[in-house]
Amino acid sequence: MEKNSYKTMPRPRVSGLSHWRWQRMSAVAVLILMAYFVFVVTRIGTLDYQAARAFLAIPYQALALALLVVIGVFHGTLGAHVVIEDYVPVKSGRHALILSVNIIMAIIAGASLIAIASIAF
Repeated sequence: MEKNSYKTMPRPRVSGLSHWRWQRMSAVAVLILMAYFVFVVTRIGTLDYQAARAFLAIPYQALALALLVVIGVFHGTLGAHVVIEDYVPVKSGRHALILSVNIIMAIIAGASLIAIASIAF
């Protein structure tokens, strides 16, 4: 009997437990930070532009917003990876698509953090 070649052998299973845990932990963190920022937005809604900028220039407000951006983008990236891995075949360029998502999300996070820094400093 001939030995199976590497092309016909099924690929080894990789546990998704770590990915799942990070997805759940980031979801809880985003939920807490979003609840906080709903409160913040209700307070900012009555302020004029300069007062709202001054309110967001408070260091802990800027830090919380930066955390929301970073954790939110991380959570979104994990979710996009799951969708791509589930629905895009390897032959269709799954790895290139995941790389593209990573780059786009990094650009979004970078631009958001630059905007927050320009208000805070």
